[in-house]
Amino acid sequence: MLFGDRSYNMAEEKNYKRPWYKQWWGAIIIAILVLIALFFIYFGYKVYGFYSKIKSGEISTAELSFDNKFTVSNRLRSQLAPAETDLDLTTTDDPQIGDPEAPLTVVEFADFGCSFSREESFIIREVATENPTLVHYIYRDFPVDDLHPQARLAAEAGECAQDQGLFWAYHDKLYQNQDDLSKEALVRRARESGLEGSEFVACLDSGKYKTEVEEDFQIGVKAGVSGTPTFFINGKRVEGAIPRDVWDQIIGAFLMQ
Repeated sequence: MLFGDRSYNMAEEKNYKRPWYKQWWGAIIIAILVLIALFFIYFGYKVYGFYSKIKSGEISTAELSFDNKFTVSNRLRSQLAPAETDLDLTTTDDPQIGDPEAPLTVVEFADFGCSFSREESFIIREVATENPTLVHYIYRDFPVDDLHPQARLAAEAGECAQDQGLFWAYHDKLYQNQDDLSKEALVRRARESGLEGSEFVACLDSGKYKTEVEEDFQIGVKAGVSGTPTFFINGKRVEGAIPRDVWDQIIGAFLMQ
């Protein structure tokens, strides 16, 4: 009888299967799930803190800057006076995307000759287009003459394209071909973008937008801009091309409110 009991217990033990969470592979799955949960908790904490700082204006450029993707003019930087912090950088006549009443206002000062402005141009356009009720994006000209001497005329050309309602198509074409911003190339790119050629040439030759471009440039200098691209996110200056994953954090933060 004892032998029979022992045989039964041994057979029962042999057929017994431990719960999945007590097996080695189960322990690995649990560890992975815990790590994922901790990551999302940390990410949520960072995003909320980021949102709070942007909303209150407390975030500093030291916390959010991308100097490795920023074309700076040393001449401008050496001449900059202390930035005026009470400037209203929003406009109604510059190219823009999104609802003016959106909670997140992004003003960019960019240069058609700047490789980092080119890199950022497609990212911020995508972000603004995907979030039109959350982001109000405004494009402003900041041609850095000492680094990109052809960029000022390109900025004027962009304003002429705006006259015909095709700024963004022309904007993309210029950034895609920024190695040549000569007048001949600007006219060629205009036709490639669907602009009416003679009207565009007349606008460019007249210098119609010289003052407009210079006004953008001067307001940028007053706000502390010394290179491109420079962003003002709800009024707070951020220098350099902002990666898409950082924009996603910013958007995520505002979606949490």
